[in-house]
Order: sequence, then C-alpha cells, then structure tokens
Amino acid sequence: MSSPILRLPLELLEKIVLELHGDPASPPAAVLPLLLTSKYFYRSLGFQYNNHLYASLFRLSFDSSAPVRRLGYLNAPGLCSQLRSDYSAINCIRRGDIHADNVPQTFWTCFSMLLENDGKNRCQLDAAGLPDFVDSFIRERLYEHSVDGWPAENDINSLALWLLWLTITDDRLSAQTPAQRAQMTRLILPFVLMPVRYPAYLAPHTHYTLPLPSNLPQPPHSFLTLHGPYPQYRNGFSRVMPLYHVKSIELGIPLASVAAKLIYFSHREVFPVGVPPHLPRTRAHALQLGLHSVGPTQEDVQELNDHKVATFVPKSKWEWWDDIKDYNSLGSEARSKLAPSARWDDDWNRLADCNSLFTPLSLKRMHYTPGLLSGLWQGRMLYPDDGLYGNVMQIPQIPPNFNEQSVGLTAAPVFIRLREYHCMDVYPNEPVHSGGIQNAWFPSSARFHEVTHGLAITCQERSSTYNEYVVGGPDLHDESRCRGCEYRGTSEMIFREDDVRYLAAADDALAEEDSEDAENDDDDSNDDSSNPDVDMASGDGDELVITRKCDGILDIVLLGETDHRHGQAWHHYKFFGRIREWDGLVALVRVPAHPASASLGVWIFTGYVVGGQNFVGNWRTTTHPGELVTVEGAFAMSKRE
Repeated sequence: MSSPILRLPLELLEKIVLELHGDPASPPAAVLPLLLTSKYFYRSLGFQYNNHLYASLFRLSFDSSAPVRRLGYLNAPGLCSQLRSDYSAINCIRRGDIHADNVPQTFWTCFSMLLENDGKNRCQLDAAGLPDFVDSFIRERLYEHSVDGWPAENDINSLALWLLWLTITDDRLSAQTPAQRAQMTRLILPFVLMPVRYPAYLAPHTHYTLPLPSNLPQPPHSFLTLHGPYPQYRNGFSRVMPLYHVKSIELGIPLASVAAKLIYFSHREVFPVGVPPHLPRTRAHALQLGLHSVGPTQEDVQELNDHKVATFVPKSKWEWWDDIKDYNSLGSEARSKLAPSARWDDDWNRLADCNSLFTPLSLKRMHYTPGLLSGLWQGRMLYPDDGLYGNVMQIPQIPPNFNEQSVGLTAAPVFIRLREYHCMDVYPNEPVHSGGIQNAWFPSSARFHEVTHGLAITCQERSSTYNEYVVGGPDLHDESRCRGCEYRGTSEMIFREDDVRYLAAADDALAEEDSEDAENDDDDSNDDSSNPDVDMASGDGDELVITRKCDGILDIVLLGETDHRHGQAWHHYKFFGRIREWDGLVALVRVPAHPASASLGVWIFTGYVVGGQNFVGNWRTTTHPGELVTVEGAFAMSKRE
C-alpha cells in the first residue's frame, strides 16, 4: 500500500518543499533528500519536471525586478535555468579556489547578479565570500596574462575589478593595512592612468553619431602607438550570455578603466586631505585678513574630506520595500522603478546594446536617465607630470617602478553645478547639429542663450529651442504635440529583438521588387507574405520584446558653473556639454569664467554616470588640438545635491 503522502496534491507537495527550504539565503539543501525518497517525488518535484517549483524557489532566494524591467518578461524555465547558474556561482565562490576553470563564468554570473541586486543577491554573494574571493584574485592573478608587463584587459580582469568595486565598503577599506591598500592601488594604476591601453569609452569620443554607417568612404582607423592602436574601437568586445533562458543576450565586457578609477579614488580617500594650518579658517576670516584673491580656506579643505568623490554602492536589506511608504498601493511598474537595482538600468542597457559600432540597435533602451546630472557634483582629477608621463609613453614595456611617484601624480578638486536642457520632438523644433569633441560635440559657431525655464542655441543663423528639465517638475513631454507619438498614434514604443534583421530583409525584398518588370507587379509569387526571409513572426517564443513610453527627447544639453563659494576656493569656471544618445557618454567643456583667468585653459571632461551616482571618466586639455595622443588624466565625481 502506498504512503498517504503520495496522494497529496502536487500544490501541497510544492508548499512542503518551500517550507523545508527554510532560510532563503541558503541553498535548498532539504530538497535533495526528498527527491531521493521515491520515484514519484523525483518525477513530481525534480528540477527537469517542475519548473514552477524552482521558479518559486528563485523568487524566494534571488532578486527578480531588474530582469523583468530589462528583458520584458520572466518565464518559469528561465527562472529555473538562472537558479542553477546563480547557485553554481555561489558554490564556486564558497570553495575559494581562484584558479578554478569556471571562475570566468562565475564572475559573469556574479556581475549580472549585482547589477540586478535589490538586497537578496548581494546578501547571498557576501555570505558566500565574494569580496574576499575577488580581492584575492586581483592580488594574485590580475597580471597573469600581462603584455609587456601591463595587465591585460580581458573579461576576467575587467569583471574582477567591477566585482571589487560593487562589493567595497568603508568597513572593508578600514580593515586593510596601509600595505594592502598600497598594493591594491599599485596593481590597478595602469588601468587608471593609461587610456592609450585601456579605453575609457565604449566607442571613441571623437564620434557623436553612432552606430557608424557600414558604407563609410573611409573606415574608422586608429593611430598606431608603441602601446597599440589609439583610439581603440571595441567592436564586438562582448560575450553571449544565457540569461533567464534567453539564448541571445549579448553583454559587452565592462570597461576595466571605469571600475579601476572608482577603486583608486576610494582607496585614496581613506586618509583625509591635510588641512594646512596657515590658511585662514573661513572665507570671512580671509576677508578680514584682506585676502580677496582665489584660494582655499581651512573650511574649504575640510569640505573636501566631508564628501566622498567615489560613493560606494549602498547596501539594501532583504525586504527593501518595507521602508517605502504606500508601497502596496503602487502598481507593478512604479514598484519596479523604486527598486534599488533601477540605479543600474542605464549601465546594464549600454552593455546590452552598445557592442557593435556598425549595427543599428533593435532593442532601444535608455542609456541615460534624464535629470541624473542636474545639481551639484564634487570630484577630484588626477594630473600626471607631462615629462614623466611622456617617458612612459616612449617605451612599450611597463616601467619597473611604475607608480604614482614615477609619473608625478597630483590631484585637484572639481566642483560643478549643472542644469539639463532637453530638445523636445515638437514641430518645428530640431536639435542643433553636431560638431567635434573639442567643443563637446557642438559646432564651433554654437552660442547659448539661457532664458526663463529654457535655452536657445544659435548656430549659423539657425536657432534650436531647449526646455529646462527639473527633477520632480512638470513633464516636458506633450503627447498631443510630440511628432513621434503622432506618427505612432500612441506614446507606447515597442521594440523587438529581430526588428533590424526583419527591416533589412524587407529592404532587400523591396529592392528586388523594384528591379522587376512592371508587368510582373501583380504576380502572387512576389508577395512578401510568402517570403520566409521577411516573415515577421518569431515562432520560437524567446524573442525579446521591450516596451517603454516615449519621452519625446531628441537631445540633452548641459550648462553649469562653479558655485561662487567653491570658485573663490578653486577658481571660477563655466561648463557646457552634451550627452551622446548611443551610449549615454557625457562630454563637458570647462572654460574660465573670467577673461583674466584665460591662462587656466580649456578642459574637456568625458565619461559615464555609473550607478546613477558617480560621474567617471577622463579629462584632456585643448592645448594641442592636433595631437591624436595627448596627456589625459582620470577624474571621478559624486552628486552632492
């Protein structure tokens, strides 16, 4: 006679398994003994037989709001597949073998988990020992495949640096010895200081319009240096990832230099900047002493120490929604946008979309969230000595004593208060056309005129109107006047993974049709619906479909300046810039605010907003505009208000 438990409905058996799971932060170890109890249990509850059960286990143990936002759907087989992948990575980390064969795949999985983290994923990885695992990997293996002594920029090194940054905390930094911090900064320094070897952008900043046309009269080329081609075109620098049972997710290898800069500045900020005792205490004190010229006070230097330029990724608790007022009354879309992982949507989108410099995007996602740069930013920029840095550029091998002192590295503060202006898709408005990077992608003839709640940019007697974007203010998008919404008949934009392939096939079919004799126009054999190459149906159920609302934004322009009190300490500047739509790359030009300070020079800052809170990239001067390779330096900023 069979046991009564075998006659229980499957739904109750699944609930028993979920109860046996116990701590969701631990692997479901109790499931295996139950599966071995009988063939019935194995066939009812086994991994390959019960997708629904293991999808429920995934939702209990891991975060899922981010993949829903980014991929458009999550099915049970996809969640089951990801459950196995995530636990495989966790087991690899727990074993602690940094030389294991599956470390590269483990790093990819961990990186994806942290970009999807709402609290559960990071808790799982921290408990498994990921921070120590990655720290050990970098200290022991970062230079394993070095070229001329320089560490390689491959996926495993890049991912290791990103994983270190994504898990770094004040407590971990404070627990390190000075020797350990010095070792880490020395190891990562090449990624920070050598943009000629380690690119800072997904595509060279010399291009504003991307992707590049495939029929260019002259293909893009780089200047050959002793350190390799510059600038580097990272076309196809990506890996195909089996995320959530979707077969064709291609993720770009993240830029090692960006993570390295954040790690470097975070390590250097452990020790505060010394406050010179000879400086006046405050600005008022300086004026009492008759000091009216630009220069810092003790209060200004202390302000540098009070705010981090490399803001750590905040930890989220397991049930992150508990602190959100009226969370249960919100819709699913509003809830998802409030999730901690939403801060990484732009970063994930650019890795998913910006891998080919010649292929148009089919899944058009946002790569910059409007309003991110509005407000006050504080940062630091690194200056290498021109002569010492030039010596490094003259030999391909890494110098035996390559460190901060060998390149004469110094640092200076940066303060910027920025405003965003958006060109909206309203007739007859058009964005100003593009120019070179030396002018932040604006034509050299562009002139800016700020008015109440707006901006007019004139260029060669043509004027373009931009509206000021205020975070939390009124929506600038008017569906009734938006040309895009009018053309579609709706504000909802739907993008399918295979749109580009279908459109290309349709274009080919139309070209063939145009070449036919007019007398064959009514021949049924030419009907596109019978041509399998132009079939619009996916058929496999795995095609990605992304839906998002039209925002009507054609172009985003930035204007700003140094606040007066910061200018009194660190010089007065004005800024203007633009955002590259293709990947969200930001270009800012800094010019002295007063003609008498022209000797301070014109500087170009180019970089990405990372995690919604850090602006990271490289600066360069316009002193030698004809030089293809010139002195560059790293910068990092964080948002103050």
